[in-house]
Amino acid sequence: GYQGEYSQAIQYYQQSLEIQREIGDLDGIASSLNNLGNVYGYQGEYSQAIQYYQQSLEIQREIGDLDGIASSLSNLGVVYSRKKEYDKAIDMLKQARKIFQEINLYHKISKIDQFLQFLKK
Repeated sequence: GYQGEYSQAIQYYQQSLEIQREIGDLDGIASSLNNLGNVYGYQGEYSQAIQYYQQSLEIQREIGDLDGIASSLSNLGVVYSRKKEYDKAIDMLKQARKIFQEINLYHKISKIDQFLQFLKK
């Protein structure tokens, strides 16, 4: 079932992460951390997911990857909303929205707007 697939995915991303750390591929590291956050999020392990997203966010800020920063922020927003921490969720999503606007990723803005509408109900 899913559980097996999740632990396989986690193993795979952990291995990628080790290799990326060895070769100093910051972009790859951020991406693997983000993927790990996603897998833990799908499993409902929100605290774990948040840790990975925050680590990813730090690296993306370091390398100035705006799209990555905004994606991590919106992932954090979604996880906080699942934890019913709505103020935090809305704050993260608004930060993400602002960045997506700066870099003209309008399809991502409309997704965030839909989510914000849903949270404000």
